[in-house]
Amino acid sequence: MKNKITLIILIVLSVFMLVACQPDTLPPTGIYEREARQIDGLLLEEQYRAFLFFWETSNSDPESSGFGMARDRYPGASGVASIASVGFALAAIPIGIENGWITHDEGLERALGTLDTLLGMTRHHGFYFHFISMHTTERVWNSEVSVIDTALLVTGALFAGRYFGGEAYAKAIDIYDGIDWNWYMHPVSHRYYMSYSPETQQHTGAWDGFAEQLMMYVLGAGSNTHPTGDASYRVLKSDMSRRFAPYISQNNPDLNVDPFYYTFGGELFTHQYSHAYLDFRQVLDRDGLDWHENARRATQAAYNHAIDVSFRYRSLNANSWGVSASDGPNGYKAYGTPPKDRTDNMDGTVAPYAALASVIHLEEEAIRAAYHFKSFPDLWGTYGFKAAYNLGLHEGHHDPLLVGKVPYYSPDVIGIDKGITMLMIENYRSGFIWQVFMDIPEIQRGMELLGFQPR
Repeated sequence: MKNKITLIILIVLSVFMLVACQPDTLPPTGIYEREARQIDGLLLEEQYRAFLFFWETSNSDPESSGFGMARDRYPGASGVASIASVGFALAAIPIGIENGWITHDEGLERALGTLDTLLGMTRHHGFYFHFISMHTTERVWNSEVSVIDTALLVTGALFAGRYFGGEAYAKAIDIYDGIDWNWYMHPVSHRYYMSYSPETQQHTGAWDGFAEQLMMYVLGAGSNTHPTGDASYRVLKSDMSRRFAPYISQNNPDLNVDPFYYTFGGELFTHQYSHAYLDFRQVLDRDGLDWHENARRATQAAYNHAIDVSFRYRSLNANSWGVSASDGPNGYKAYGTPPKDRTDNMDGTVAPYAALASVIHLEEEAIRAAYHFKSFPDLWGTYGFKAAYNLGLHEGHHDPLLVGKVPYYSPDVIGIDKGITMLMIENYRSGFIWQVFMDIPEIQRGMELLGFQPR
């Protein structure tokens, strides 16, 4: 009898310890109550088609070494995945479940399989190659080991993991815990490097100003295994102080925009990627900086600039805007609008995702743009709006780089474009991405350590 009691006690203790060692396990879907409002039908269709891009074009073969890898673009670059696109593909799964586009079981199976693939891939101090094979996960295009693309991956993984809880959450945390953020940071300047090459075994470049990388500071500060502290964020604040200016219209003072922190090239996506996951609406940093308002002003400036230059560019006007990194008549480029330091990255190319992902800031303007984009048959396809278009210049204006290349319509959709559009439309509908992601203890800790406080 004594031995039997002892055995029961040991079993109970074992179960208790097993549960206690799990990283904040959650029950399946249902812990988060998503309340979505009705939205414009074309926006909803674009979100659905963006979801389908990830669900249908990702590697769904459970016998494949690349199960869950998401295409960089479609139909181009066949067989090539982007690690950032994989992050958006993971984030797409809860959206699909909550909208009834897939079942919970289908989504969980895809999420777990994708996370298993990621855990088995080649990594350097936890960081992934930018581009990999859809089928083998091996590096392609001699791509770099990327800090920002790894960050975009892990934000999507953490969001999906937190949503499902249990095994999925544990796997997502394993991926996150494997990243040594300090290895990718200069030990003296406290700036993140831009790139790492395994051939040279050297990092190159530096994130020496504000761009899309805000998530990196939060993820690094909140890390369970390799925390970075707040020095890198403080350095960022110092670096970006030299890029603070208003938008000044050359035609109409009513189009002027109050000063905001801008990026080197003025690309609109830089004010979107981190904001898709981090809810800056409710917080200010220790210096009182309002990142949500900063992004709103940048978006307003981009919109107003489209009006300002509509006399020159056929693609830009009050109903057609969204200049950002995208395909273009001369290849993929980081297009941008003032204020900016770079002056050679504007040719009138418009990226629909940049306008639609701005719907949280400029609702009516984004919806009008969606209907304008939809009026061009060559800009719409199975997976919604394609990457970009450029109608050229109005009569009397000339750009030798566009001769014989316009009108231009990208033949592809791009994974990261569809991803940011899908997430921002969901935040506009329900705030669901923010709700789940901001509930992650490591993210809360990272925000607190960086000095963010409730308004």
